[in-house]
Amino acid sequence: MSKNTKRPIVDPQYEESVDPLSREDKFLVSVLDLTGWIQKNRDMAIIGLVFCVLGVSALLYYKSAKEEQVEQATVRLEAIHQAISISALEDAKSQLSTFIGRFEGTKQADEGVVLLGRLHLEAEDFLVAISVLESADLPLSSSSGVQANSLLAKAFESQGRWADAEVQYLRVAAGANLDFEVRESLEAAARSRTRQMDFAGAASLYQQIIDGLEDQDPKKGFYVARIAEVSESLD
Repeated sequence: MSKNTKRPIVDPQYEESVDPLSREDKFLVSVLDLTGWIQKNRDMAIIGLVFCVLGVSALLYYKSAKEEQVEQATVRLEAIHQAISISALEDAKSQLSTFIGRFEGTKQADEGVVLLGRLHLEAEDFLVAISVLESADLPLSSSSGVQANSLLAKAFESQGRWADAEVQYLRVAAGANLDFEVRESLEAAARSRTRQMDFAGAASLYQQIIDGLEDQDPKKGFYVARIAEVSESLD
């Protein structure tokens, strides 16, 4: 050390106040706190892992049960189709009623609703058909939903409930994705308007159909003729 270098002056009282044992105690306390925190969080991690395993197991069980339910529904629906093919219609209706309740929420159950509604409609049990189809209330987002709601409109029409039929046909036209479904629904709605003497309204629906067709589509001529027919009733 050079002569010009001064040694730092330490207060003797400060040196006496720094207790090495005290510092060790604080260190031990910190270690114990850290150990407790790790222990606490480890328990939480274990609990979380247990819940995760249980959740995955529940999902796998649900998926397996759902697949088994769909398989059973497919087999049962095929058996009902076979009953219809041999004209055992009353037995098929009874089976379908049970089938729909048992497999509710599956695609096959929705198909069963359409089938049951159609059987009652063909048997001219219009009120029963309406009850079945209205109770199911299938959304138009699926092909079964479009078919079910179209059948409901036909049931209204068969009952002479022209206003209800018109509303239902227009609902199907608004929700259907296929061009022919939209066109048929609009045409049926125009027919319902004609029965209600709303000839101008019917003509507007026929014009809407024409606007949706290609320029060279031969079906245009048919709808132009329909407009001419209803327009005569306006005079």
